[in-house]
Amino acid sequence: MRSAAALCLAFAAGAYAYTVTFPTETEGWTNSGAQVLSWTRVDTDALNFTAVLVNNDASILSDPQILAAQVDGTLGNTTLNPPSGGWPSPDGGFRVNLVQNTTELNTILAQSPTFNITAASSSSSSASSTGTCFWYNCGSYY
Repeated sequence: MRSAAALCLAFAAGAYAYTVTFPTETEGWTNSGAQVLSWTRVDTDALNFTAVLVNNDASILSDPQILAAQVDGTLGNTTLNPPSGGWPSPDGGFRVNLVQNTTELNTILAQSPTFNITAASSSSSSASSTGTCFWYNCGSYY
């Protein structure tokens, strides 16, 4: 009886571990610049993880791409820079795996839903010379 109770507790604890909250199935990334990764965690989760970009279709992404190692899991979100070769071409079926470390890519702590990487928009916004500043583009114009 005790072993059944312990098994139930272990399963319940695992159900509330790291969860990737962004990117999502409906909101993915673009292939330009840094991208946001967000997650939730519980106190019993590892303090750090490595973020890895994967795709089951080897013709799209042949090898897992380590995006960031030793990410502080207590932060809840981070900005990920493109891999050394740049973001993959726009396509679907991507996932971000939160793994234990760079040598244990198969020890998955959490996995995002599949998402698309789309082409970046060719239009961009910037602050005007009159000093207009929107919350998303204040930058260092002042």
